[in-house]
This record gives sequence, structure tokens and C-alpha cells, in this order.
Amino acid sequence: MLLAEKAVLKGSEEDALHIGIAAAQGVDFLLTWNFRHINNAETKAAITRLIESAGYAAPQLCSPEELGGMSDD
Repeated sequence: MLLAEKAVLKGSEEDALHIGIAAAQGVDFLLTWNFRHINNAETKAAITRLIESAGYAAPQLCSPEELGGMSDD
């Protein structure tokens, strides 16, 4: 679905599989450094729309730095 609808580019089958597994397993966050194929505004919106249209909750796609968290520093 992600490849067929071009939310993930051809040649990035492993990325699509990774995202699909995360969604099917109910993962809340999917951390990635892949800004070209996964973690960019246009791609994230398309991925989320497709996953949710299939009845799944889309994981939040972000880099480890974007996830951040609370720090005492």
C-alpha cells in the first residue's frame, strides 16, 4: 500500500515494510534518520493518511533528536 500509493518511493521497500510492521504492532514512535524517504513533512503526511485509512494508528515518525524527552540538564 505505501509503495503502490507512492507514499514511500520505489526502491525503499525495506522502509515501507518497517513502517507497516510498526503500524501493525501498535508502535507509538518509529525513530529514523531517513529524512529523504520517511521523516519529512510530505512523506509523513502521506504515510499517516494511508495507514489510518487502513484502520491502523500511524506511529509518530521522528528522529531520535525530535523525540527528545524530559531532561534534567
